[in-house]
Amino acid sequence: MSRPCARRLYIATLQPGGDPENLDRIRKHRVSREGCAFETVEIYSPDRLDRFGDSLESCARTVILLDCLGVMLSQGMFVRNADGRWIEIEGGQVERETMRALRKLAGKVADLIIVVPDVFKEPVSDETTERYRRLLGHTIQSIVRELDAAVIEAVAGVPIVWRDPTGDCGRWML
Repeated sequence: MSRPCARRLYIATLQPGGDPENLDRIRKHRVSREGCAFETVEIYSPDRLDRFGDSLESCARTVILLDCLGVMLSQGMFVRNADGRWIEIEGGQVERETMRALRKLAGKVADLIIVVPDVFKEPVSDETTERYRRLLGHTIQSIVRELDAAVIEAVAGVPIVWRDPTGDCGRWML
């Protein structure tokens, strides 16, 4: 008798990078997941997520929780070149790579849950942050359109459904 392929995967996207604040956040997240039924996989960029999608076995009973798309996009948008200097990758390229990876994952699992930050309510004063927000917004729109996704906002722990799994749009609380 073959073993069922059902898995619960938590994709952690925050790359430690030696920053004490990030290391502390990662430690707290790991502690909060102790005893949960999720297997943690650390994937920091859209290209690595794409390769993970290639290697993932298809299973109609697997669930993936990706936390957090915004962090992954920022790490795909700002990378170090061969000289060690930070460079900015064009947002359209990052979005295409991300969507290619997410389509692969969505096609192989029962549920793909994507955590996204809300960075749209506050004004920004610099062009770099505005380009990041445009990238995040465009990618969220592509996810909803291409993956036929439900959209649920959590406000103070209360889920608000903006688009349910059937595609109906509206705003109501669960």
